[in-house]
Amino acid sequence: MKAYTTDNSTSSRIQIATTGFSLAWLFMANLVGLLLASLLLWPELNRFISPLTYGRWIPLHLDWQLYGWCFLPLLGLICTHFFDHQSKGSQSVILCLSLWSIGLLFGGYTWLSGGATGKVFLNWNTSSGLVFTLAQLTIWSLLARAFFERFKNRHQLKESTISLTIKAIALLALICVPAVLLFTSDPSVYPPINPESGGATGHSLLLSTLSLVLLMGVLPGWILTLEPANTRSLKKASRYFWGFFAASIVIFLIIDHGNASNSSFNQIFGLGTLLAWPFLVFKLWSSYSWSMTSNYWHRAFVFWWLLLAIDGWVIFLPGVLDTVKFTNVLVAHSHLAMAGMVSALNMIILIHMSGCDLIRVTLSRKLPFYLWNGGCLLYVVVMTLQGWREGESPQVLFGYDGLTSITYHIRLLAGVSMIAANGLWLQAWAMAFCFSRSSKYTTSSSQTTPVLDHA
Repeated sequence: MKAYTTDNSTSSRIQIATTGFSLAWLFMANLVGLLLASLLLWPELNRFISPLTYGRWIPLHLDWQLYGWCFLPLLGLICTHFFDHQSKGSQSVILCLSLWSIGLLFGGYTWLSGGATGKVFLNWNTSSGLVFTLAQLTIWSLLARAFFERFKNRHQLKESTISLTIKAIALLALICVPAVLLFTSDPSVYPPINPESGGATGHSLLLSTLSLVLLMGVLPGWILTLEPANTRSLKKASRYFWGFFAASIVIFLIIDHGNASNSSFNQIFGLGTLLAWPFLVFKLWSSYSWSMTSNYWHRAFVFWWLLLAIDGWVIFLPGVLDTVKFTNVLVAHSHLAMAGMVSALNMIILIHMSGCDLIRVTLSRKLPFYLWNGGCLLYVVVMTLQGWREGESPQVLFGYDGLTSITYHIRLLAGVSMIAANGLWLQAWAMAFCFSRSSKYTTSSSQTTPVLDHA
């Protein structure tokens, strides 16, 4: 067994809490996904769970994945930058994570009760929206109080003007989120189908991806505060990265907007520029000193993003989109994005939030890594093939042949593999959490204690 060290600093406790909440929401969302896969195979099961049938569970699976698993690591990361100076900062973060979770739980209750708006990822109706908004505003008030405390003690904390300015801008941006979420969740002001285009366009997909690219550019140095591995290499990679980012903004501005067809060359070209970003991000990130425990997740992230970019561009092409639109090809594509790329990114974030080796060892275990990514790849492949069959012969969507049944069984198997990985992570996290609370765990942030490697 290999020995690791860790500390009991505020940042490490925040890292442990954020990882626990994130993995718990991933597990609950995956359980719902497993139920949905089972209902597609055996529709007669709907009779036993009526009225909580397939349509009632769909919002939970989608929204719990997005607002639970996909966002909570970022919320924990934000909290780290605001509360890490407080001796009881971890308690404030646990409160923030709990408030967010209460909003998601109440949302789940209203969706199961038939209160969904019908908009994918925007199912916040009047009651659930108000509860979730109240939770967000309370979290924001805690962040604001921590910010003013940092500002008051800026000299003692050696907080730079640039750092305080960035935090102030972040607070101003975050206060807008609840109102924007409520506004866009209302079908009357932002319908489920965009009336200007009838669906996603090259320019809209380009802009949404560039926002993610911006996060990738500032994540290592500005947010995770990693040290450069090679200053000269970092400067060169940064020039390429931000130069192409500026060029991409120009491309976005000059290509057609509004009702732009996917047969238009400028839309195809604009979306095609996204194929370069996995390589540029890999080059930029390689210039920083990352923890060795995240190597597998780095490779997975680049792999999933490259596959996502290729898949998304091919799907967008004329003729292809006409065949696969509204089939399981798009389901496979969404899993490429969320279960593949975003999950790998979240693991990297959770590993590097602080220096807690308890969490680094927990999330770098090889068995759950292969179970998760292998299950995800299997899911994507079989659903892509099934989607193409549906596009060519729509009747197979309803399971009229044996091959559809086989693909749905394989999908269920892939889901079992992924939830098994999730369970192993939660088990390892529980052991890490109990160890961190034990009498053998040091209470001094300047000392370390050996930790057993469970990988």
